[in-house]
Amino acid sequence: MSRNMHLAVVGIAAALVLVLCAGCPPDSTGGNGSGAGGGNGGDATSNGASGDNSSAGGGAAGSVTAIGAVIEERLRATEFEYQGAFRLPDEFNWGARGLSFYADGSAGAGSLLVTGFELLMDPAHPNETCGDPSWECGAYYGEVTIPAPAVADNWEDLPVATVFAPLIEFDGGLASSVHREYLFVSDLEYVPQRGSQTSAKLYGSIDVWYAEGVAGEDTFPTVWMANMDGSQASGMFHVGPEEEPFHGRKVGSYMFTVPDWYADQYLNGRTLVTGRSRGTPADGAEPVTTRGGSQGPTLFAFQPFDSDAPAGNLDAMPFLYYRVSFPGCAGPNVGDVANCDYPDFTMCDDWSGGAFADTGTRRAIMLLGYKGLGSNCYDEPPVECNDPCSDSHGYHCQPNERQIIFYDVHELGQTALGAQDPWVVLPYEIWRPDEFYLDGSPCWNVGGMAFDAAGRRLFVVERGLGDGEMNAAVVHVWSL
Repeated sequence: MSRNMHLAVVGIAAALVLVLCAGCPPDSTGGNGSGAGGGNGGDATSNGASGDNSSAGGGAAGSVTAIGAVIEERLRATEFEYQGAFRLPDEFNWGARGLSFYADGSAGAGSLLVTGFELLMDPAHPNETCGDPSWECGAYYGEVTIPAPAVADNWEDLPVATVFAPLIEFDGGLASSVHREYLFVSDLEYVPQRGSQTSAKLYGSIDVWYAEGVAGEDTFPTVWMANMDGSQASGMFHVGPEEEPFHGRKVGSYMFTVPDWYADQYLNGRTLVTGRSRGTPADGAEPVTTRGGSQGPTLFAFQPFDSDAPAGNLDAMPFLYYRVSFPGCAGPNVGDVANCDYPDFTMCDDWSGGAFADTGTRRAIMLLGYKGLGSNCYDEPPVECNDPCSDSHGYHCQPNERQIIFYDVHELGQTALGAQDPWVVLPYEIWRPDEFYLDGSPCWNVGGMAFDAAGRRLFVVERGLGDGEMNAAVVHVWSL
C-alpha cells in the first residue's frame, strides 16, 4: 500500500467526519501517524534525565496533586542500557504496531510476536485496504527470532530477524465486524493457558482511528482472543460494560501484562491492560466530560478469560484516563492547553505501545508514543497548517517527536482503589531516546513495545524507515 494512497483514504474519512460526528473533528491519522504536544513540567531531556512531576496541570484539572507515589521505587530512563537494534523482515513493512515478548519461543530462548500489515488484509490483495466486501479480510501476526542486537549508523546494516513461518490470521475475520477499513491492527499479547483452556492464547486489539464515522457517539468492541495458530477466535469483546467511563475510543491502541503481585494488590487480579488516547467527546453536549474519548493516554485493566469459548464483555476497570474538554482544550484552531488535564495535549497524540517494566526494586508503567510541540491546527479553509509531513484534511500538530513516558505504578494503584480521580495522575518522566534513527521532527509514528520480565529487556519498534513508501521497522533493545 502506498503512503499517498493511505493518506488519501484517511483524508477522505476525515472530511466526512464533520458531517457524521456533528462537529467532533477527527485526528489526521495515516503515514505520519500522529503528533504534537510537548512535555509536562518535569519532562526529561533526550537522554532520559528528568525531574519529578506528580501534580496535574492545566485549567481542566486544576492543581490537584496525585497521591500514592513511592519516589524511591520509580524507574528512571537513565537505568536503561542500550544494546543495539535489529531489523524486522520485509513482511512487517507498514506493520509492527503490536509487539509481545514470547518467553517460550525459540526453544525457550524467547521470541517476539509482531503484528503484520497495519490494516485488515486479504492475502489475495496484499497490503491493500479492505474496502471490497467480497474480500476475506483479517488481522495477521508473525513470530520472529531475536538476533543479537547491533549498533550501526545505518539501519540497513543491522542484523535481520527471521520469521518462523508465513504470517497467521488470528482474528478469524472478527475485527471486520467492527469495520473493514477505518481501523488499525494495533497490538497483541500472549497469555499462558488458564482455567479450563486447552492451550495458550493470543489477545488482539484494534484502534478504530475513525471512531466517530464508524460508530457515531456509540461505543464499540476492540479486543478478541484466539489460539496461537489463529484457530478458535472469539470476540469481539467490549472492554468493560457499555457505560461511562468505558468506551471504545479509550482502548485498543496498546496492550500489555502487569505482574501478578500488582494485579492482586491494586486491580483485583486483572492482569491485562489496554488503552488509547482519542480526544473527542461522545456527543459534545457538555463542555467537560468523561463520556467518549480521553484527552491523554488511558489504562483499563481486564481479566483474561478462563475458557476456550468465552462470551460477554471483558471484566474491566479503569485506572487512568483524562477528561475531554471540547472545544476548550483541543478544539480546532481554538483550543487552549490551559484547559487540558494532560499537559500540552493535542488531538494528534498517538500512544502505540505499553509495558510494565520492573527491576525488582524500581518499576514503572511506560507508554510509547508519537507526540509533538505544536498547536491543534485544523486545515479547514481559510486555515492552512503547512504540515511538512502531510496535507490531508484534519488536525496537524507539528513539530512531532517520539516519547516514552513513565507513570508511578503506586499512584496509578491508588486510582484503581478509588482514592483519587484518574485524571490527576501524570507521567513523572519523559524519555526521548537518542538511539532512534529518525530524529528531529519525524513524520512517522513509532510502533509496539514489550518487556521481557525475566531478562529485563525492553523492546521498542521504530517504524517509518527506508526511502519513499517502504515504511520498514527496526526493534531497539535496552536492558535493565
